[in-house]
Amino acid sequence: KITEMCVPTNGEIVPADHACPGEIVILADDTLKLNDILGNEKLLPHKTWIDNPMPLLRTTVEPQKPEQREALLNALAEIADTDPLLHFDIDTVTHEIMLSFL
Repeated sequence: KITEMCVPTNGEIVPADHACPGEIVILADDTLKLNDILGNEKLLPHKTWIDNPMPLLRTTVEPQKPEQREALLNALAEIADTDPLLHFDIDTVTHEIMLSFL
């Protein structure tokens, strides 16, 4: 149940009691994650996903200090879990951390 909702309006966040389709809303519920569905899934339009989309941008990242590598990988894993547009992997030959943005 949604108990509080706000919308961005003229550069400010203001309370709202309704939202229109496609409108960005802010919900006071930290249990929601990216891509959670609110509403009746059968009535909502379904998107077709490409299984292995080509990345729009691919780059390498490295920690400032070698001992920070594990912390960097943990942070990337946490971000990738919540952002379907970000993927990372480790090159098996060079051991570089490769980031892909879809």
